[in-house]
Amino acid sequence: MRESERDNWDFFLSLPEVDRSKLSHTQVKDLQLLQPLFEFSGACAGCGETAYIKLLTQLFGDRLYIANATGCSSIYGGNLPTTPYSKNAEGRGPTWSNSLFEDNAEFGFGMRTGLDQQKEFAELLVQRLANEIGDGLVAEILHASQKTETEINQQRERVLALCEKLAGNNSSDARNLLAIADGLVRKSVWILGGDGWAFDIGFGGLDHVLGSGKNINVLVLDTEVYSNTGGQMSKATPRGAVAKFAAAGKPNSRKDLAMEAVSYGSVYVAQVAIGGNDSHVIKAFQEAEAYEGLAHHRLLQLHRSRLRPDPRP
Repeated sequence: MRESERDNWDFFLSLPEVDRSKLSHTQVKDLQLLQPLFEFSGACAGCGETAYIKLLTQLFGDRLYIANATGCSSIYGGNLPTTPYSKNAEGRGPTWSNSLFEDNAEFGFGMRTGLDQQKEFAELLVQRLANEIGDGLVAEILHASQKTETEINQQRERVLALCEKLAGNNSSDARNLLAIADGLVRKSVWILGGDGWAFDIGFGGLDHVLGSGKNINVLVLDTEVYSNTGGQMSKATPRGAVAKFAAAGKPNSRKDLAMEAVSYGSVYVAQVAIGGNDSHVIKAFQEAEAYEGLAHHRLLQLHRSRLRPDPRP
């Protein structure tokens, strides 16, 4: 049976994926046909977190950078020797790494800073090598809009043309540019973790990142308890909720992390729930990724779905 099912599985994997360019990336019915780059996670049966990560990889997976806090999402996200993160037919997929519980926000901040430095250096080298590359291609690369997936793919084609032009150039500038040319294509950085990290143990770093103004997205998988260690009461637990160390119900109110992010006045903030409004989840993810600044999501697994956009024009 194993031999025959292995053949069936190989045949299933050989089926072509649906052309992304022919699908709407804002409608639930079309999004379900986009290839997920997060599969077979090994999370607990019925886990409410994995659906959001799967959606994240369907939307931005081929240019996605994830800084993952220690917790449930790091366990099923990096349960080596296997990993649920995969790649598409072009060989592109999410870049994922797990840091410590207490410094994940700083870890993701470092990813963004490193990518920005690579992009700036690559742009400098493009200008230095303008004679070899061609002024037209240089102008297109440096001033290309990369707000949509179509525009990002067009930039990839320009970068490929740039690499072809520099293939026979052995100067140090050309070698350096070929090494980091991919930095000219827009990357989507997401800091990912649970409420134990975001509300409590890693909050100091998260607060620093929220005030940085960097183009980073924060995705908080809020289960309202310390799930990975057995469901203890946390700062995200609502008043009156029963949990370990709160057998009589939590005596005080939950922390309002979203309003703390709103208080900066420059952060895109959304609270979403697939079970509450799936279309709203997609809209919030798309708007957050497109926002040229810091975006913060908090996911309520069971209830409550509302959007708080940036209060400033």
